[in-house]
Order: sequence, then C-alpha cells, then structure tokens
Amino acid sequence: MSKEINKLYQFLHQESVLTLSTHDAEGAWSAPVLYVADTTQVQIALYFLSSSNSRHITALAEGDVSAASIYSNYDGQWQSIRGAQIQVSITRVDDAETGHIEALYFSRFPEIKALIDNPQTKQERLIGAAFAKSFFYRAAPSFIRLTNNADSFAGRTEWKF
Repeated sequence: MSKEINKLYQFLHQESVLTLSTHDAEGAWSAPVLYVADTTQVQIALYFLSSSNSRHITALAEGDVSAASIYSNYDGQWQSIRGAQIQVSITRVDDAETGHIEALYFSRFPEIKALIDNPQTKQERLIGAAFAKSFFYRAAPSFIRLTNNADSFAGRTEWKF
C-alpha cells in the first residue's frame, strides 16, 4: 500500500462528518452526516445513518453520482487546511450487510447507540427514535481529491476508484 493512500485512509478515519450535496426540484442541497470509513476492502466505503425521508436521500436517483466533502477543523494556521472532495454513488445498505456496518458505526459513535438504546431525556428519546427508524447508506467514492496544506500549499493528491 502506498504512503499516499495511507494518508487518505488516516484522514478518513480521523474525521467524522461527511457533507453530502444533492439536487432536487427545489434546488441544490447539502447535508452533514456522521460517517464511518471502511478501508479494509479494495473499494473504500463511507457508511452513514439517515432517514429514508430526508431530503438528501429522496433527492438521489438510481445510478446518480453526488458530490461530498470532508474537512478538518481549521485551527488558524493555513497549514492545517485538510479536506477531501469526493464523487460518490450512494446506495442503501442491504439488511444482510447491516450487522458488520452497525458494529463499525456504533464502535465509532457509541453515543448514537446510547441515544437509541438508553435515552435519558425527552429530547434524547425523540432523537433516538428517529435514529432507530433510519437506515444505513453506503457512499462509494469513484474519485477523491485530498488537499493537505501540511504537505504543500494547495497540495493535492487524487485517486480514481
């Protein structure tokens, strides 16, 4: 495995918010979702939990490619700018695959599992119930551009999958 792909894997595992961009009859839309990266297969997969009625999901058409992005928090230093611009195909995960993905996702986000299984307040019960009715989705990248100013100003590395 190349040093560059290892940098990508490390970045994907360090971050937690994937912003999805879609388009529907009402116009362009973006939505941030918590994701977990699975880099153990040849094809990288980013998994997230979402309602099937959410605008970013209902806007998806079969076979569509969407834009997505992941960025690190900016700490006031230009060298800290790091992010990924991604082209993805998004599909709902089959029920047969859910066990493995649940384990990955909830080990990364145990607080979400706690909201579902053991809500403490009325607000947590509402949020937990919404998550419990949600489904897992797979964002499969076909292209990723990783920008990392720590390497060089506007330093970019690209991959096609």
